[in-house]
Amino acid sequence: MKNIFILHSLNGDTLDFWGQDIKQYADNKKIDIYLPKFPIREKSSFKKFNTILSKYFKDGTLNKNSIIIAHSIGNPYFIKFCRLHNYIPSQYIAVAPGAVYNYPSTRKDYIVKVKEQAYLKEEDFEYGKKFKNIYLIYSDEDDKNLEKFTRFEKDFNTKSFYLKGYNHFDGYHRIYKIPELIQLIEKLLDKKV
Repeated sequence: MKNIFILHSLNGDTLDFWGQDIKQYADNKKIDIYLPKFPIREKSSFKKFNTILSKYFKDGTLNKNSIIIAHSIGNPYFIKFCRLHNYIPSQYIAVAPGAVYNYPSTRKDYIVKVKEQAYLKEEDFEYGKKFKNIYLIYSDEDDKNLEKFTRFEKDFNTKSFYLKGYNHFDGYHRIYKIPELIQLIEKLLDKKV
């Protein structure tokens, strides 16, 4: 059965902001939607993410027909999860993927340790080459580092959508709706992409 999963960012605000717009859209279309809550900020870890998402995978809710929408750190976690469970998503939308690559940073807070365990390794990139339908949504205002998105686009052979003015698609920037994301989901559901 077709369903939608939203895998939130490090701060979890994805679920309270544009995640609610996607939920309303899915509810109106009578499509099952899942918005798992993972530990956030300094409590975030791949291990905890894996434990929570594994329940959906083991009971068949997360399946070959699921549309996955991952935001920020949800992306490297999801890619690692796929490799670990030998899961290939049929449709995967990466929104502003963060912590995929190890870029220099001046930060010295909890985020350093969280990102260290999120960075993808060679085996994750190799496994990701098996994915067929990956869509990348990004904005150049995000972190002032456009290269990380063009790199992700190349490494995962994505179909990419650049959206101006969305920053990191987060609550800090008050992103309540991403109409282009709804349009993409509609096309995926209608198999027009």
